[in-house]
Amino acid sequence: MKILKTFMITAAADILSLFIGMTLAGSASSAIRFVSAVCTSGILMCILGSFAFRSARDDVKNHRAGIAGFSPVMPWIMGLAASAPGIISWLVLKFSGLDFYRWHKLINGWFLQIYNMINSNASSAALTSRQMMIMLPLAAVPMIVFMVGYFMGVHSEKKE
Repeated sequence: MKILKTFMITAAADILSLFIGMTLAGSASSAIRFVSAVCTSGILMCILGSFAFRSARDDVKNHRAGIAGFSPVMPWIMGLAASAPGIISWLVLKFSGLDFYRWHKLINGWFLQIYNMINSNASSAALTSRQMMIMLPLAAVPMIVFMVGYFMGVHSEKKE
């Protein structure tokens, strides 16, 4: 259930980011694109980080109360679930030969403007190998955000 909830929270952040990103995507101004990139990335960080923080606090409280055991592996699986859409879409983009770049941008809506800064074309054929490699670390960002939020939550709950 935790894995599904993580996936759904990530999808909700993507939808909200797409709404903001698409609203501002029509602007040719670099400043507007930068602000949009910061806002949509911030949406991912705030929503997913907050969820991870609350999950960690709940896990520690449940462990203390004897309701559930504390699994050291579950946070990593949840973090991987948060990054799974980005990793899978990057793999499809890189290795399938499909014209998938426009879908990759939508699946990773919180980085829409960043992807547009890397290559604004919607076609996969327009991407260079270097651009593809620049995109790879972005696929891991949701997992990193989740893990940072989770460990901050564990640390804060253990202090109390």
